[in-house]
Amino acid sequence: MFKKRLLVSLITLLLAVAMALPALNSVAPVAAQDGGEYKEAPMLAELVAAGELPPLEERLPENPRVVELAEGDTVGVYGGIWNRAWRGVNDFHCFGRIIYDPVLRWPRDPADPVQPGLAERWEWNEDSTELTLFFRPGLKWSDGVPFTVDDVIFWWEAIENDTNITAAVHTEWQSLTELVKVDDSTLTLKFSEPNGLAETVGLAFHGNQWPLGFERFGFYAPKHYLEQFHPAYSDAGTYELFEEKSFDYNVERPVMTAWKITQYEPGATLMVAERNPYYWAVDVEGNQLPYIDQVYFHLVEDVAGVNVMGVAGELDMQARAIDLAQYPVYVENAEANDYQMLLWPQAQASNATFFINQSYSDPKYRELFQNFDFRRALSLAIDRNALNEIVFLGQGVPRTATVVPASPYYDPEIEAVNAEYDPATAESLLDGMGLVKGDDGFRTFADGSDLLIVIHTAGTGAGELASAELVTEWWNAVGVRTELVQETREVYWAGAGANEHMVSTWTTDRGLVPMVDPIYQFPFDERSWMAPAFGTWYKTGGAQGEAPNEELKQAMDLYDKFKITTDPAAQLEIGKELVRLASTRLWVIGTVGMVPTPVVVKNNFMNVGEEHTADWIIMTPGTQDPAHYYFADGGQ
Repeated sequence: MFKKRLLVSLITLLLAVAMALPALNSVAPVAAQDGGEYKEAPMLAELVAAGELPPLEERLPENPRVVELAEGDTVGVYGGIWNRAWRGVNDFHCFGRIIYDPVLRWPRDPADPVQPGLAERWEWNEDSTELTLFFRPGLKWSDGVPFTVDDVIFWWEAIENDTNITAAVHTEWQSLTELVKVDDSTLTLKFSEPNGLAETVGLAFHGNQWPLGFERFGFYAPKHYLEQFHPAYSDAGTYELFEEKSFDYNVERPVMTAWKITQYEPGATLMVAERNPYYWAVDVEGNQLPYIDQVYFHLVEDVAGVNVMGVAGELDMQARAIDLAQYPVYVENAEANDYQMLLWPQAQASNATFFINQSYSDPKYRELFQNFDFRRALSLAIDRNALNEIVFLGQGVPRTATVVPASPYYDPEIEAVNAEYDPATAESLLDGMGLVKGDDGFRTFADGSDLLIVIHTAGTGAGELASAELVTEWWNAVGVRTELVQETREVYWAGAGANEHMVSTWTTDRGLVPMVDPIYQFPFDERSWMAPAFGTWYKTGGAQGEAPNEELKQAMDLYDKFKITTDPAAQLEIGKELVRLASTRLWVIGTVGMVPTPVVVKNNFMNVGEEHTADWIIMTPGTQDPAHYYFADGGQ
């Protein structure tokens, strides 16, 4: 249904002339079915009949988004309540991930280009310094007020560029110099240089309604509602009031998503989201989505509480917080409690990853950590097959690469580079570096001084602490004295970002579209714990932190080139080179990746894709279009 976008190629002058027209992304209009009439949920039809809601044709845009059926999907029926378990206000993405409605969308197949969303098409000028967005005419907020480009301009002026709300403009918009309103549904973004991050990072990842919970990402906000609370727009406004009214839990705030929170109070045991009568998407037969009437979020205390509900058959569909360790229990109870279990591979290159800090403050350790032979020795000392069996029930994949097979950046030749268990070679490499093993079995520096590696972990990921304990044993076994320190998440994050850790551990997700937030590919910012001081230097343009060594500077230069490349093929090749460097040079040391996330699905809950690589950047299960999930019996 959707045409793949055509991009101007500037490789040669002749091709540039041949492709003189600007790049154009579009989707063909789809006529309503059944004699030109769209169809709606019975609960909405009743409101129309009672005069409490305008007719459907007045609520839909001129060209609604058509949600195509994936293989195995079927046209659904209306009705029902989707029961989910959530762990309170900080667990916002239990809701946020089922309302993935940005300006542009990640595709279901990661190999495909970005797809239309609120914008039905988009167009670059010849030198990729201007991007024009064509929003669907007739879009409306959940309260019936028209959505216009003024809602984007309001976000830019009142939120993104107000330092009382946003500390600094997000990376993808730092070259944005002007927003030009062409008409109510057409907006041109002007940049000081070509912007290769606008479509993917800016509009598909961050292009949702601001603030998306605590993420504080966005590209639009309801001006007609929020301007009355903003101090720059209203004498009665304050920043505290603006934050309260703009937050997603505010039941009065209008939305553009399939469901809207209509019942929420702090401390309440139930939160309710109800279908948006002005939702702007339909199925292939012209039925307005979503199919499901309401979503119930039942408050539980912790992950264990989520899984108690899941095993008991009280969750209709959920992947969030479903514990792999409980998978055998789920399977044992599936038939009796009328559900099935799916296993979605996660876009985690490695569940437990080790960041050897190449910018560590002690010069002796910094030199050691920048030595590739040392990092390789540590990698070869890890028995990944044993780790997989002991910690992950044999469900993961022993590997080191920093992306997953579903990613367009994947290269099978580097997936397991230096991932074999070879302690003999590890010992030989360490010997060759002059790290002498003493009578106690532990090594010293060449000058005879003690060598001690400290691993810091917050133990937040499933299996992360257990993996760190095993790796500590294996590194000790080859003579590298290693200690493990477990910290709270708050203490851990502060120390890791401040360049205080020798070795940090974390789960490396972002394995599907790694260049959206490339913190695991090179020192991108202080979260890049392979060299956080170098990452701070890159983030601040050299104003803070420390200048990197030449090897890591090469990666930074590649990403700078990536950011200003708008040709998808050329950009992909740059990204692949960056991934190859990160993987083969062991800037991070992976262990076992692609550990699946279990998904519990009631037997009457339909259109949940069995083949899906899960990742938070694509807002799993957002790219499956949860608005087209349905109950086979209408939820009866």
